[in-house]
Amino acid sequence: MAKRGRPKGSLNKKTIEKLEKQESLPSAVDDAADVMSGYEPKSELSPTQEKILKGPDVKEPKVRTVKDLPRNPSIVEILGLVEETKGKQSKVDILKQFSDRNDVKYALKAAFDDRVQFTLPEGLPDGFVVGDPDTPEGAMDMAPERFIRVFKRMQYWVVGGRAQASQSKREEIYLNTLRSLEKSEAEFLVAIKDKTMPFKSVTKEICELAGFDLSPK
Repeated sequence: MAKRGRPKGSLNKKTIEKLEKQESLPSAVDDAADVMSGYEPKSELSPTQEKILKGPDVKEPKVRTVKDLPRNPSIVEILGLVEETKGKQSKVDILKQFSDRNDVKYALKAAFDDRVQFTLPEGLPDGFVVGDPDTPEGAMDMAPERFIRVFKRMQYWVVGGRAQASQSKREEIYLNTLRSLEKSEAEFLVAIKDKTMPFKSVTKEICELAGFDLSPK
């Protein structure tokens, strides 16, 4: 006759009831999840710290115009603005605003007009210092001379110029002028004397579109 009772390895009724009761209770993990679900972390960073983490604001570089030039700007400052300005027409528009400046006319003719030929020798004497050494670079108004006041001296240095002088006197006037100018203006004068334009995007075409007479008719 078979024995009665629960099969071997099975749980008794009280144990089953105890386990079922435990499964119905919320666990510690469930409790923590419920608490965290209603928690919104608050920033503990100060406005300064948040700004640092965000990084610097990137601003577009300011585009300079003629209004940003100093009063009565030098030829170097004018052509420097043309050089940094983008677009052919924008360059032409800037130059047009100075089409009545005689120093600008003389300078562009010297650089681009084949009818203007200099009588001065190439290069400079050994050891010659270009520009007034006591003038801070870029401070045109602090130099003894400015190109805008001395450009007519080019009459001494070109073929057929109205100013008459011996060759040695012409060269003396030229070298003294270079010594008296602020360095960037002096270097500009040396460049146009050699029929070159130091501002590479200032071309003969752009100057002629701006109304300058640089070619034989």
